Parts: sequence; C-alpha cells; structure tokens
Amino acid sequence: MSKQNPYVRKGFLSRLPMWLKALFIKAWFAGAVFYFIGWGFFFQSRDNLDLILVLGLVHGLVTDIVVNKILIFIETEAQPSKKYVLCYSRRFLSILINLLFGIICAFLVAYTYNIANVLAIEINNRPSGYMTFGAEPIMYGLLYLAYETVFVVMKNTLVKIYSRARGL
Repeated sequence: MSKQNPYVRKGFLSRLPMWLKALFIKAWFAGAVFYFIGWGFFFQSRDNLDLILVLGLVHGLVTDIVVNKILIFIETEAQPSKKYVLCYSRRFLSILINLLFGIICAFLVAYTYNIANVLAIEINNRPSGYMTFGAEPIMYGLLYLAYETVFVVMKNTLVKIYSRARGL
C-alpha cells in the first residue's frame, strides 16, 4: 500500500482522468506548433511540401522534448500515462521515431485538408483554385490528435499481441 504524501494537495486537475489530460496536452501543443510554425512559415514558403516537412519536424521535436516529458511527469500509480505516448526512451532513437512520426502526421493532416477542399469544390461547383477550408490551429490540433491517437492505439494493440504471444 502506497503512503499518501501530506505535502501534495489534491486539486481539480488531479481528479481528471489521465486520458483527458493526455488528449488536451497533445491537442494544445499540436495547435500551438501550427500557430507558430504553420501560420508563421506559411508566408515565407513557396512550396507546401516545405511547410509540411518543417511542421512535421517541429512536431516531432516538440512531442519528444515537451509533450512526452509532461505526460511522464504527471504520471501516478493510479493513472499511468505511458500508454498515451508513442515512443518514449532516453536514447537517440526516440527522437528519430518521433521526427518521422511528426512528418507522417503532418502530411496526413495536410492531405485531409486537401481532400476536404476538393470535395467542397466538387459539391458546390466552385472554381478549381477555390479554398473552402483553411487551416487554423484548433482544427489542425484536433486532426493531428486524431491521427496520433490512431497510431498510439495501433502501437498499444501490437504491444498487447506481442506480449500475449511471448506469454508475458
């Protein structure tokens, strides 16, 4: 039985479930990265692939350096948080995996925006260069969170399958 620390006060945030904290932290940082990089770099870049690459690299760095560290820091015995992290390690390989993962998710989000705009153009009979849905931080953060959640669920499922196969 674990002993209660008398110097730690139980507040509002400690009563929230870990999945809600993880979703909020991940979506907020994804939106913040888009706010600073996507909107800031958009006017300097002539090519959207450059924007997606830089956005993905910054996402990977922020995920590895900030988001994963926050999630591990707020972890308790009652509320584990490592299952919400795709790759966490103190080795250099973790940074490479998160960089690649950030680029893939940024590409998927950009592709989702592109599909939504093409469908809106076709449905509303607009000219071919018309843009219905512009990227903004809140929706970008939610889309990035959705793709990241899909990858984290896939990782957790593969870990469970591997653990059952090994008899652990």
